[in-house]
Amino acid sequence: MELISVEYEPLRSVVDVREAIKPSSAVLFDELGTNLAWHGALKYGDIDGAFKSADRIVKENLKIHRYSSTPLEPFAVIASYDAASKRLTVWVTAQVPEVIYDGLREALGLQDVRVIIPDVGGGFGQKIHLIRKYVVLISLLAMKSGRPVKWIEDRSEHMMAGGHACAQEFEAEAAVKNDGTVLGLRFKEYDDVGGSISTLTIHFTNKLNNLSNTYRTPNISMEGFAVVTNKCPVIPNRGIGKPGMCFVWERMMDRVAQELNLSPIEVRRKNLIQPNEMPYSTVSGNVYDSGDYPGLLQGLLEKIDYDKLREEQKREREKGRLIGIGVVIGVEPGGRNAARDMAIFPEMKEPPGSGGINGATIKLEKNGTLALHLGSPNCGQAHETTTAQVAAEVLGTTPDRISTSIPFDSDLSPWGVAAANSGNNFHLYDIGAVHGAATRLREKILKLSAHVLNVDSKELAIEDSTVKVPGSTVKQVSFAELGRIAYNNQHLIPDDMEPGLQATYYYTFPHAKPNIVPNAERLVRAQFTFSAGAHAAVVEIDKATGKVEVLRYLIVGDNGTVINPDVVNGQVYGSATHGIAVALGEGFIYSPDGQPLTVTYLDYGKCSTAETPKIEVVHRPSPSPFTTLGQKAAGEGAAIPSPAAIASAVEDALTPLGVKITDLPLTPEVVWRLVNNNPESSRRSY
Repeated sequence: MELISVEYEPLRSVVDVREAIKPSSAVLFDELGTNLAWHGALKYGDIDGAFKSADRIVKENLKIHRYSSTPLEPFAVIASYDAASKRLTVWVTAQVPEVIYDGLREALGLQDVRVIIPDVGGGFGQKIHLIRKYVVLISLLAMKSGRPVKWIEDRSEHMMAGGHACAQEFEAEAAVKNDGTVLGLRFKEYDDVGGSISTLTIHFTNKLNNLSNTYRTPNISMEGFAVVTNKCPVIPNRGIGKPGMCFVWERMMDRVAQELNLSPIEVRRKNLIQPNEMPYSTVSGNVYDSGDYPGLLQGLLEKIDYDKLREEQKREREKGRLIGIGVVIGVEPGGRNAARDMAIFPEMKEPPGSGGINGATIKLEKNGTLALHLGSPNCGQAHETTTAQVAAEVLGTTPDRISTSIPFDSDLSPWGVAAANSGNNFHLYDIGAVHGAATRLREKILKLSAHVLNVDSKELAIEDSTVKVPGSTVKQVSFAELGRIAYNNQHLIPDDMEPGLQATYYYTFPHAKPNIVPNAERLVRAQFTFSAGAHAAVVEIDKATGKVEVLRYLIVGDNGTVINPDVVNGQVYGSATHGIAVALGEGFIYSPDGQPLTVTYLDYGKCSTAETPKIEVVHRPSPSPFTTLGQKAAGEGAAIPSPAAIASAVEDALTPLGVKITDLPLTPEVVWRLVNNNPESSRRSY
């Protein structure tokens, strides 16, 4: 090796999106000839007319940085190939089986592929796209070596290359009337998508999911620029662009209030969609199923005692304390529509997929217990608990008698395009499939029981895993007895009934049309259900250090019918905690030459439990008229408005100093510089 001499010629780095799109910039991909990898726009309503008729145009430039949910378990893959049968089996910590399954078949030219996904130690979007290439590489090694191959990513590898949420820059302007009515919103969005083109548009198109937020603004225009840089590729991290859309809306609502000398609460109230307008069709084609947004906001103000809090803030300011109050509101879309992206690609004639399809299988075993097989993998959200509750309620048994099968197995699990632990899919597709499968099994149980007991099935009820004629101590049969009959005793099975007690059901959202596929005006049902939450943050800023302490954080939320409060609250706590940490400093930093500087948890700035405030949650549900049980999404919700809430509170605290908050994150250094009017000589690159 000592005889080998290597000369390196460093290439110019590209780390800033505005510099990257200049003709003088180094080009990452010669095939593109530019770093502007995609550009597109969507207009809804009469945006030009809205701005012409406005009393005032309110403008602001805003920025959100790169961050990630940094799951505790990184990527992991095991691949085993049987050359005789040409069968590849992979075990992988992935969120979406379809991405792995199709990727392996297409890349390696295989037909017989089995994908097994055990319990995953956190997903958050990290384990959807980028993990696919590692699975292909490890599988190729297994095929070439003739041996099983295992690869586990380490922490620094994940921080450098496991995928980041997109850094986004916005040029936003709102057309408003003097009374605070927002006639139109338009914005340009510059996305730093890193060194890959595989996820160019996801942060832009996901803004279609909450483009209107909670407001009835009839005219919206959006223009997107996807720019490649020498940074880690972007991935669909928790919310995927929706926190950015909420950030734009809520910062602009505060700006409108400031410029018109109005209350930020009243400006929001002026523009909120009203409960009597539900279901509400937004300007871009979404249909909000249910919600009382004024009620959520009012409930928040009452719970936090807003007027009293403002009086206390005034007194404390006189003592020199920098106390701030931020109030925001946001929707949480759920149930992904696979055809949404066609809105920005109208040249696509046929959708690669549309709506969502997912299944569940439930079986009454010989011993009377129940086995439930889901169509989606589990990433730690207690799917076993919630689905067992739903099935038990339908079948007249208890959740402890239902075992939910883990892992996901493409050979055994009933799965479709919505078999994804992402996109807030679980509440819609998985719950719908489980309820449907349990209902079908219930019908078979009642039919067999009616035959055995020689009664009409309409006379029967199911209670405590026993089918009985109410009031009779004789006319009853247990699940265990039915299990033995269904698999062992043909004589007792009706002639027109299939033996066994098992049912599979594939669920599709029955209210997906119209606009399940974008129409000529590019109206599309981007997602199918809409939770919402009003957030209040109370913060104090230390002048000497710039450190922001969150004194109180309250959420009044609507997740529809809450099946399991502990599970839903867990999702709300986790997503709020992440959003708060994102706002206060969590993020990836790069050197001017594109080198990652945050490659460990210590560097990255994750909030500790000591720094994380207590999250207060109040449920004010508006059940969905469209879903099986009235349930709505809960997995991403609090991560969407919380960065905006913290930004609003910090700006409010610094109002005496005339400071405006436009960029995240608000690290102690950033806030200290704002307090002391000491700007950075050069902005660090996120």
